Amino acid sequence: MIRFRHNGQDISLATGSTWCMPMEAAPYRDTPSEDLLAVIREVRAGRPWREAVQSRYKQSNPWLTRVVTSPLRDLFFRRHPVSPGCRVLDIGAGWGQIAVPLAQAGALVTALEPTPERLDFIYAAANQEGVIRNMTFLKADFFAPQFEPDFDLACCIGVLEWVAKFRLGDAHEVRVDFLRRIRALLAPGGRLVIGIENRLGLKYIIGAPDDHIGVSGISVYDQRLADSKWLARTGMPLRCHTFTRAELETLLAEAGFTTCAFYAAIPDYKLPECILPLGDAVDKHYIEAPFLPEHNGSNGTPLAFQAELASHYRSLAHLKVSSQFVPSFFVVCTF
Repeated sequence: MIRFRHNGQDISLATGSTWCMPMEAAPYRDTPSEDLLAVIREVRAGRPWREAVQSRYKQSNPWLTRVVTSPLRDLFFRRHPVSPGCRVLDIGAGWGQIAVPLAQAGALVTALEPTPERLDFIYAAANQEGVIRNMTFLKADFFAPQFEPDFDLACCIGVLEWVAKFRLGDAHEVRVDFLRRIRALLAPGGRLVIGIENRLGLKYIIGAPDDHIGVSGISVYDQRLADSKWLARTGMPLRCHTFTRAELETLLAEAGFTTCAFYAAIPDYKLPECILPLGDAVDKHYIEAPFLPEHNGSNGTPLAFQAELASHYRSLAHLKVSSQFVPSFFVVCTF
């Protein structure tokens, strides 16, 4: 059971239950709702959920198919397993690629997702996997419910960079408020796990498009210059940002997190093949291990400059600074 307040009401939600908040704005969608509803109907009819996703999207959106169905998606949590009975809030749960495996591992997982058909898909997949009893489902804006500090783990995988895009106000203050709210819902000893791209990822420095806006030469710069370049290009403010390691540490400290452990996610956090603590292990990897090809994070296509990436990484590793230029991070935050 989870407990929270919404519009002055105390709400308790038993495992296996769903709570839906009225939404004023249209939620983010990565596929037409009609397509996903068709997939959900197939899953409810008994078709294995991975097979249903692949059948619908493999030709039209192969990158989405890989991200949704690959077992690499939850690799970090298999390398750093939760304890049975651990109470988890998966913020922006997407298609359930983290929530469902954690429930299978014995965690009690609340999947919070504002897009209704994606939450319905998570429910259908969880039901098929037999883990409904370990889950609760919230269709909600994270900023609306006031959760009690009952959670042992909050997951924020591919979410922090988007927070200010869907909320008014100063972008930095929106992000700090978001992180403070997460800190407030964690029980003593609780952890936040973030998955996010590195603004100074080497591939972005040498020309790969940003994963979020789909163009190069903008998001790789600090916020002031990136904002200016995006405004000049589109006439609109840039509300989606990624960060360097140092910028993330500063942001998290401002929100009250006192300790952050960083891990390199190679070739990215979406489909990590290698996860290493930043430092000597990363330098050793780039010097000794076979190079893991990197891709355009917005569509999964291989980058054209793999040899150049490998060469630069080896040089940076010999200088013992390759950790600062990895493509993505996982960050474990405590307070």
